[in-house]
Amino acid sequence: SKIMEYKLTCSAVLEGHLERVWCVAWNPSGTLLASCSSDKTIRLWGREGERWVCKAVLLDGHERTIRSVAWSPCGNILAAGSFDATVTIWDKHDGEFKCTSTLEGHENEVKSIAWSSSGSLLATCSRDKSVWVWEVLNNGEEFECAGVLHSHTQDVKCVRWHPHNEILASASYDNTIKIYRDDDDDWVACGSLDGHDSTVWSIAFNNSGDKLASCSADQTVRIWRSYKPGNSEGEM
Repeated sequence: SKIMEYKLTCSAVLEGHLERVWCVAWNPSGTLLASCSSDKTIRLWGREGERWVCKAVLLDGHERTIRSVAWSPCGNILAAGSFDATVTIWDKHDGEFKCTSTLEGHENEVKSIAWSSSGSLLATCSRDKSVWVWEVLNNGEEFECAGVLHSHTQDVKCVRWHPHNEILASASYDNTIKIYRDDDDDWVACGSLDGHDSTVWSIAFNNSGDKLASCSADQTVRIWRSYKPGNSEGEM
């Protein structure tokens, strides 16, 4: 079959970080791009005419590398996870982003963070082998731990929410992907996807949520398909 080819050209080079840049994330409207770095800063980039410029530099939130950034679905809150084992919450007030909360609990480097589609939950994962689920209260002014999950036996690299349901997936150095859900106000592991032979670095749901892609140090990409309960083919 013919492989469809797309032509991509570089339209801008954004310079300003002083050390390695780890993660970038667009806000929901696509008007701001957040980037985070080993220089312990977050930069917000936007267009002015035909040029991309740095709109803001968010400082003093973390003491070590900032590994991950993620926008809330409403676009007014930015979460950042750091190797200092904390997650900072940056809320937009009077046109400027200010650090309004610092989430503590992980014992080691925070590797990934993700908002649920409703914006009511935030997931974080860490080198400490745990996945935390935080409940978002008062429009992002408060965060309360709703669950701490210890299903992995090694460093957890990535967390991702199902696009429509409150189902969470995590990928780990232990070569597995775990699936979690809320069971009567108690977050529990409800599935394990085994098949990779090495670290699972990243995972991604498709838009409908019936497929999950994973990539691994075993040099493969796997696509996992969900099935409704009671089927004879698979489960998720």
